[in-house]
Amino acid sequence: MSEKRSAPMTDGRDDLAVVMDLGGTQMRVAVVDRQGSILWREAELTRAQESQAELISRMEAILDRAIFQVGDKTLAGLGIGLAGPVDPATGIMYDPPNIRCLDGVSFKDLWAERFSRPILIGNDATVAALGEYRYGAGAGSHTLVYMTVSTGIGGGIVVDGRPLMGAYGMAGELGHMCVDLNGPPCQCGGSGCLERVASGTAIAEIARRRVEGMDSSVMGDLVSGELSQITAETVFQAASKGDRAALEILDQVVRALGCGLVNVLHIFNPDVIVLGGGVSRDWEQLRPGVEAYIEANAMSHVRKLGFKLVVSSLGDDIGLLGAAALVWQNS
Repeated sequence: MSEKRSAPMTDGRDDLAVVMDLGGTQMRVAVVDRQGSILWREAELTRAQESQAELISRMEAILDRAIFQVGDKTLAGLGIGLAGPVDPATGIMYDPPNIRCLDGVSFKDLWAERFSRPILIGNDATVAALGEYRYGAGAGSHTLVYMTVSTGIGGGIVVDGRPLMGAYGMAGELGHMCVDLNGPPCQCGGSGCLERVASGTAIAEIARRRVEGMDSSVMGDLVSGELSQITAETVFQAASKGDRAALEILDQVVRALGCGLVNVLHIFNPDVIVLGGGVSRDWEQLRPGVEAYIEANAMSHVRKLGFKLVVSSLGDDIGLLGAAALVWQNS
């Protein structure tokens, strides 16, 4: 349900950015100033099952309401973070897994005349990394890596204030590094991807299979026997109660995440790694094991020179703030 439309803002601030964080479940839109203050926001369901025309029409409508809020202030540009592979130069989306109707759409081309403002576009995780660099835990860092561990696993890298995009804007697919050569197949076409063994979705799937063959379990009891209702949070709750099966599942997650983070350290040599996403809310249960894995497996000079491994403090606003940072970086 959208928030009630309010009158234009006239608070005397300088130029503003209109930003959108488009996910498979929700589209969030906001008006943000250069200091990272969110002055107005609205959200509604994405409804990814709709036709392309229906979804784009609703996107345009919510952006129109945001632009109305800018009033007589200067609109510096529109920043958009999209859940899926996207080429920031052309704005074209490539087979977004959760919003398939937008495959092949270029919002830069589509909206160039309609909005008559610069339109800056990026993958949501890359955009989030930029938000962390400008407004979050990465402020002042040289090389920042952001990893979101949620329904899937994604990532973004920022070096000297600039997002590392790759040849076609698709760098940072951290969830699809292989951490288990004999692991389960992934929808990306590979096997043993980090996303398939450590994401929230994977944790829940592993737990359901594990509980199916058990006469009784804490995880099953937490969902009153409805095994289809087991989520990653169920596993963390059961582990906190000492449930052996849940603890063994999280031990696998710890090793997979630890392996992924060691790879990140060796490839990018970041001074800051920021973890976000739903699973990161239970970081304290994973932290001792992950840190022990890194200590045992990272090259000694990487450990000696040091790095920070922290959880994002920006919460659900990270996508909006990252999209704003994208605008300010280009204005």
